Amino acid sequence: MEAFQALLRSLLVWLGFIPKPDFLMQIVADHPGREQMTAGWIYVVGGPGYQKWAYLLCPSGNGDVIQLSLQVKHRPRWQVRADFLGRPTVDPSVRQMEGSYAHFWIKSGKVLWCADTGKKPDFIQGSWRA
Repeated sequence: MEAFQALLRSLLVWLGFIPKPDFLMQIVADHPGREQMTAGWIYVVGGPGYQKWAYLLCPSGNGDVIQLSLQVKHRPRWQVRADFLGRPTVDPSVRQMEGSYAHFWIKSGKVLWCADTGKKPDFIQGSWRA
């Protein structure tokens, strides 16, 4: 099935029906190490019917590993789902609170940057900055 998805996705990109995705999604059994990760992939730890964590390299290119909780009882938490072509959507947005201060959405595999990317947030961990 993954080979068919990849072939169909490549064909649709080549024909110009869809843009080339910035991210694709892969289900993995265990937490990936930094050395196992490749830019442009979201690694979802889980199995059929459940997801625990999502890992990705920050699309800003600084090499930071972003870890998102997908567990219902954790706060904050995100949802990651992939369409038929394997293109992930992450909800809500991802906001780095240090480092690159990247703030972005991933919709159908495309990174959509927020206007405040690269700026320190005014609100951090329950308190406003002076």
